[in-house]
Amino acid sequence: MGNTEVRHHRTKLLPEMEGPVARAYARGRGTAPQLAFYRRQAAELTEGLPEGAAVLEVAPGPGYFTVEVARLGFAVTALDVSRTFVGLAQEYARSEGVAAEFRQGDVAAMPFADRSFDFLICQAAFKNFARPVVALDEMHRVLRPGGVAVVQDMSKESTHAQIDAEVGNMALGKVAAFTTRQALAGLRRRAYTPAQFTATVAESAFRTCTVTTEGISLQVRLVRAA
Repeated sequence: MGNTEVRHHRTKLLPEMEGPVARAYARGRGTAPQLAFYRRQAAELTEGLPEGAAVLEVAPGPGYFTVEVARLGFAVTALDVSRTFVGLAQEYARSEGVAAEFRQGDVAAMPFADRSFDFLICQAAFKNFARPVVALDEMHRVLRPGGVAVVQDMSKESTHAQIDAEVGNMALGKVAAFTTRQALAGLRRRAYTPAQFTATVAESAFRTCTVTTEGISLQVRLVRAA
């Protein structure tokens, strides 16, 4: 299989998160430090967006970040392939008194009309997409001209020391910290280097992107041409 085929279709994917696995993940991500981080991050990433802008989060998981974006006054929709996550996210939004729409579906065939959103965010999920170029093309399709997509994920170039530092900032117990380090080390094998992500984007409708790294994180900014 050539490099182009690999970028269009990735094998050995992780199983989708459903049931008890998804609920356990949600508990781990719902700690006070994590929720405070999502709150700060939502404000930073949406800075400069006009009031009422249409925002899409792809693969929101339990919806914590989505809810923080919705609190800021944006019209927020989220799409996740996991039915368990969609249910958990809907419950969380209701409990917080926040209006956000959560839908179940595949990023490679999103159930939205062309040019529906001003801003799109995808966190910690892109490395697991089976058809990454198709996913990027779908992101491009649903964005309005001039719209921005931000993909945040783990960098394949992360070091052991950077992983240790990241876990240390999570304020986890000893056992949870150990399992999280092991999980991140495993996920790193699936992640992209900046060069790999840039090459994948080049095959998509976006064509170009800006990639930055910090710690274990890789951030990609993509713009649909006006």
